[in-house]
Amino acid sequence: MFIHTRESLIIIMAFILIFSVNNTFSQESSSLTLEECIKIAMENNISIKSAQEKVKLAEQKVNEARASFMPSISGSGTYTYAGKLPEFEIDFSSMLSGMPAGAQGAPPEDNMSSGGFSGMGSSSSAFAFGKKHTSQVGLSLQQAIFTWGKILNSYKQANLNLESERQGFESIKQQVIFDTTRAFYGVLLAQELVKVTDMAVKQAEAHVKMAQDLVDAGTATNFDLLRAKVQLANIRSQYIKIQNVLKLAKDGLNNTLGMNLDANFILKGEFVYKPIDVDLDNLLKLAMVNRSEIKQLQIQEDMAKKIVSIVKAGNKPNIAFVGNYNYQSSADTFGDAFERDNWKNTWNVTFALSMPIFDGLATRSRVKQAKSTVRQIELGKEQLINGITIEVRSAYSKFVEAKELLKAQEETVQQAQESLRIANIMYKNGMITTVELMDTELAFTQAQTNYSNALNDYVIAIASLEKAIGSKLIKD
Repeated sequence: MFIHTRESLIIIMAFILIFSVNNTFSQESSSLTLEECIKIAMENNISIKSAQEKVKLAEQKVNEARASFMPSISGSGTYTYAGKLPEFEIDFSSMLSGMPAGAQGAPPEDNMSSGGFSGMGSSSSAFAFGKKHTSQVGLSLQQAIFTWGKILNSYKQANLNLESERQGFESIKQQVIFDTTRAFYGVLLAQELVKVTDMAVKQAEAHVKMAQDLVDAGTATNFDLLRAKVQLANIRSQYIKIQNVLKLAKDGLNNTLGMNLDANFILKGEFVYKPIDVDLDNLLKLAMVNRSEIKQLQIQEDMAKKIVSIVKAGNKPNIAFVGNYNYQSSADTFGDAFERDNWKNTWNVTFALSMPIFDGLATRSRVKQAKSTVRQIELGKEQLINGITIEVRSAYSKFVEAKELLKAQEETVQQAQESLRIANIMYKNGMITTVELMDTELAFTQAQTNYSNALNDYVIAIASLEKAIGSKLIKD
């Protein structure tokens, strides 16, 4: 019973903790501005995270290339036990057969027969080479001295690659900022359309009530009432559709922010008309200077040229320095290997020159390949510049269009609002028909919708221009 109670308490505490964490998140993120949404996207967006990892990878490649300037040091150690040592045999009988009997230094016959020499039989003896136990430890150092620029150019190429990835990261950031801005205002637009449609529903409901009152008073027919009810039903259907559009817009924003699709928050912002004056020629100049994609391709072109230099050095001579230092012990027993006196040291240094003589024209082919890569990048940069020019021109045209449409729609809303006010008075006094009133209501709703769309188009057109030129037009 105690165990179950304890487990229940743990579960309850866990639920309380989870609820408090979720409630804290809900409170902190229940109201988000555009700047806060962009900040969240910079931290959570998948494309941003992927670009950051590419930058980290490029940084480590720079470290790897830098290591080529430094010496390479390695240590080694061996222990060898010889189960059977190699032997050689000496035939003493052939050596002594040519000596006169009793010659000085000749071993007596009885010594030969008795094996006076260690390991020697009556006429020959075997001698072992080496030691049973051999140990060796050593250090080896290698340092490249001259590589015809391969190491230096590889290092420069790695740095250029890092800068290229950073520019790619900046390009992705600009895209994410634009996507976040578009999704943010997309939600605001959907919310605004929900409000407009809700107002239209209320207006249609008021129209139905007014028609009902007129029917009860005998100044209108059931046909007028029926038309009013049909219009109300149609507007309610629109209202349901727009609510679904709002839900999808929120899902799109959550996805751009890298958040759970079920995350719920309120956006803190509004469509604000901020008049700006822009010049197309100046915009094009700014784009050529600021766009990260152009900078990235320029860096990639420099990288490709470094590769040409590296490949050209493929059949050039290299000079390296090699040094070795060794300690070796040859002991009769394993225990003797630990005696310091049994260890002897040796060392050597080497200057190594390697000179390729003929590689089957492989280097020549690699150089041509590298030069072709440079040319491809040059063509790609030219194509990119043309594409960015078209993008800036298109964004500028949409901005001008949105600006003009916004002015026109603003006047239209004012006129439609006044027309609806007059129409309601005239219908109440029996001066116009139901159809005419409904047309006026529809025109007002359409004018409000068009104005909201125009204001959204204007804001997004500015964001598109800022993305196209790679810099902000409106300072915060």
